[in-house]
Amino acid sequence: MASSRNTTITAIRILYLLLLCVLQAQVRLCFAAQVYVVYMGSRGSDDPDEILRQNHQILTDIHGGSGEKAEESHLYSYRHGFRGFAAKLTEDQASEMAKMPGVVSVFPNERRKLHTTHSWDFMGLVGEETMEIPGYSTKNQVNVVIGFIDTG
Repeated sequence: MASSRNTTITAIRILYLLLLCVLQAQVRLCFAAQVYVVYMGSRGSDDPDEILRQNHQILTDIHGGSGEKAEESHLYSYRHGFRGFAAKLTEDQASEMAKMPGVVSVFPNERRKLHTTHSWDFMGLVGEETMEIPGYSTKNQVNVVIGFIDTG
């Protein structure tokens, strides 16, 4: 009886470990994809439906003909200024896409941190000195944040 119970417990442990291995493999597949920007040169068609159709076709080819996977991976179509799109791709898919006709380059979408380098000098706010503006009180000018956003 004890031998049968030990065998059952061992079988359950093995099954549990197998399940964990399968689950870990699935998680790796899910997180292997990252966001890439596919740059396709200067603007093409002005018709947003045509642009989306072309982008979807390229993604369908990359996903082995699966329109559903192509739709899931598509994140954004760039229509103003240049032609391209953002999509979730694996590294292999991105490399394969870079070789496709009409694709200029494929690069990972990186989150950029905004920073200020010389804004204080540019605005004439150097050091702790008080800036006097004729006709205006400087008493209300403390703790004021002025920001410029230059998107390039």
